[in-house]
Amino acid sequence: MPDQVKVLVGTRKGAFIYTSDRSRESWDISEPILPGWAVYQMAIDGRGDAPRFYAAANHWAWGRSVAKSDAGAKDWDVRSEGLGFPQDMGVTVGNVWHVTPGLASEPGVVYAGTQPAGLFRSDDWGASWKPVDELNRSEERKYWLGSGGGDSALHSIEVDPRDARRIYVAVSAGGGYTTRDGGTTWEIFSHAAIPQTMSARQFVKELMEMFPEQEIRPGIDPMAIDEMHNMRLDQKNPDRIWAQTHVGVFRSDDQGVTFEDVTEGLPSFHGFPLAVTKRGPDATYVVPLEFQENNFRVCPGQFAVYRTADLGKTWERLTTGLPGPHDYQSAYREALDTDGVEREGVYVGTTNGEVHASADGGDHWQRLPGTLPPILSVTAGVG
Repeated sequence: MPDQVKVLVGTRKGAFIYTSDRSRESWDISEPILPGWAVYQMAIDGRGDAPRFYAAANHWAWGRSVAKSDAGAKDWDVRSEGLGFPQDMGVTVGNVWHVTPGLASEPGVVYAGTQPAGLFRSDDWGASWKPVDELNRSEERKYWLGSGGGDSALHSIEVDPRDARRIYVAVSAGGGYTTRDGGTTWEIFSHAAIPQTMSARQFVKELMEMFPEQEIRPGIDPMAIDEMHNMRLDQKNPDRIWAQTHVGVFRSDDQGVTFEDVTEGLPSFHGFPLAVTKRGPDATYVVPLEFQENNFRVCPGQFAVYRTADLGKTWERLTTGLPGPHDYQSAYREALDTDGVEREGVYVGTTNGEVHASADGGDHWQRLPGTLPPILSVTAGVG
């Protein structure tokens, strides 16, 4: 039914789909989908008569796949012909990380991001794939973390809703890139996100003192290139880009030419999840994590989502109905989303397998039924 709200949840041991009506007062949960597969992220494709579903699915024995279903998420096809780097690159896909459907103007087009970092395109609804060589063979690749980009991942893919030729991607330990010509040429834009908070600048200073031998291009901040954790295009205003980086939250109002550091007011510059409302009123959500050298990257004692409704000038701490006190959970990179329904619903998944939903923009939260394996992603929408 087209009026059903769907929340697609990817976990380390399979996927689950929550379903409700637009009131979002009660929820049904599916049986496990793709059990045994690590589902890094899921997507809803509403371009056809009935919604299609995609899953970035990875299995230790059966390989890596953009799994797909056009049968109400009941039957899944894990075949992904051509989803691999050319042999001469010496790089093998370790995981599929992200899937994004193209625009209605390009039926059948789907994009996938992988680890090691690579961008792939399908023109037949995910049945077969081709690498986007112009990005994958970029001169910038030598700066991506790991041998041959081994530890990097292409985790964010955003298509400008006004122009299918304009695409933004983000590579962990590699930077953010954009194309204006459908992928023929690419340019880096993340170098414009320069941290301004004292704590983030001190961290960068200490990092550079630890690795003085690291090759850094003159005039470009290394953390702005290396650690864009999450990047989202505001579908209501596609000139606007939001980014949660390793060293802060940033907003651009000019397609990534310049960025403003809007971290002030958050308890930490560090975090991974990021979500933007799909309709008015405008709001952006993040889950800051405590940043310590000992890697204790959690919400310290109270799981909290933070919201800004004024473009990052101020932030509100949202906790009503969320677990705490003495709760030390985290939220992974893809585990936060909004549904585009009036009033906007917000959803977050935790590393302890809990899904929390708010039907009023984050003011109040309810825990959805079930305790799942550790949650890797949450995708919400109508389908």
